[in-house]
Amino acid sequence: MGLLLVRQLWDRFALSGRIDQHAPAVGGRYRASTMLETWVAGLLYVFEHLDDLRFLASRGVAPLFGWTRVPDPTTMGRWLRRGGTAMADHVDPLTWWLVRARWRQTGVPNAVTLLLDSTVVQRYGTQQAGATAGNSPKRKGRPSHHPLLASLDTGDCLGVQWRPGAAHTAAGAL
Repeated sequence: MGLLLVRQLWDRFALSGRIDQHAPAVGGRYRASTMLETWVAGLLYVFEHLDDLRFLASRGVAPLFGWTRVPDPTTMGRWLRRGGTAMADHVDPLTWWLVRARWRQTGVPNAVTLLLDSTVVQRYGTQQAGATAGNSPKRKGRPSHHPLLASLDTGDCLGVQWRPGAAHTAAGAL
């Protein structure tokens, strides 16, 4: 059900066209919008590893999104390393555009509370893009990422700052 709603919103706001129009030419076999659709579908399925992408192919998600095939984990990993930072510069304004579009439909809240939250994402292996030995509470000194998440109490996500594991909790908050 959740993926169907995502597909409907994706189509309603013509996100594929917006992403492909404004995204840099990261290259590769797949369009930038297809890679981001795959990433969002994986997040909704609560994937823990890129290897979990195979579930999208086996559960009928590809036809729902109109994909001829699902990128394999190696392709997704290479794409993220090659264009992750550049794509973030284009996805952030798109996120704000979506929040404003929703508020035009539902009304602007009288007041909002900005919520900042950080978490530690444990990584395995030494070649994880941007992972550094960090503050993992369970495995100190292991490579990790320490993303900072910004959202509103309305449920709107305003952005994610991907940081190395050794980043202080408040780093990048401003």
